[in-house]
Amino acid sequence: MKTGIIGLGKMGGALLRGMLKAGAAVPEEVWVYDHHHENVQALQEEYPGVHEAASEADAADAVEVLILAVKPHGVLSLISSLSERGAELPLLISIAAAVSLDDMEACASDGTRIIRAMPNTPCMVLAGVIAYSTGNGVKDEDEEAARMLLSGCGSVYKVAESGMNAVSAISGCGPAYMFTALDALADAGVAMGLSRKTALGLAAETMRGASLMLERTGKHPMALRDEVTSPGGTTIAALNALDECGFRNAWIQAVKSAVRRAEEMEER
Repeated sequence: MKTGIIGLGKMGGALLRGMLKAGAAVPEEVWVYDHHHENVQALQEEYPGVHEAASEADAADAVEVLILAVKPHGVLSLISSLSERGAELPLLISIAAAVSLDDMEACASDGTRIIRAMPNTPCMVLAGVIAYSTGNGVKDEDEEAARMLLSGCGSVYKVAESGMNAVSAISGCGPAYMFTALDALADAGVAMGLSRKTALGLAAETMRGASLMLERTGKHPMALRDEVTSPGGTTIAALNALDECGFRNAWIQAVKSAVRRAEEMEER
């Protein structure tokens, strides 16, 4: 399937590299456009055969599916400029946060098919989470094509668009939360005399292992927590300390803050 992307920033680059690494996209059938030629050049060095489009319009004309990976403030003007040419547009997949399907469709020519998606940076290592919502006119075969591309990078969830800000706050922002938690846990290890390398390795592998246990056992997180929490032991002492510091509430408030910010961005 001929696939294009406009924008090779951190998120766009992670998503496309994941698709290429997984084989969901083939270099010879990929067209990319980015204002910074060096971003395209770096991708072509990794994946020879990728085409550099001369413009956004050239990318749209060459492909069946076009991913819009530009900043939120630029996606509506991009859709407008592509639509003004009069040519039928390919299936558009926008990954711009806080830009609604209604707003995008209002800028597009009649009949334009648009999917709104929210990936995260672990797409680069094929361990991403991508949620999406479909716009008016998106056919079953369009959705199937989008899922095929996106699923190469990780797990794919279809959600109502009303839930996209929550998705952004949990899985979109989530890697930053996890990295912050890992760094704090590693700092604690260093404070207790471990080397930075050892402490960070222990923290990262523990987070990875806990995630796999949750996924593979299907048990509730609290059931798994209870399995490692002995009466009067070290784990319950640590959990009590976390509760005293407002650990759970801090995570909830972080997600709420991210959702509020997304809502503010939508209102602009």
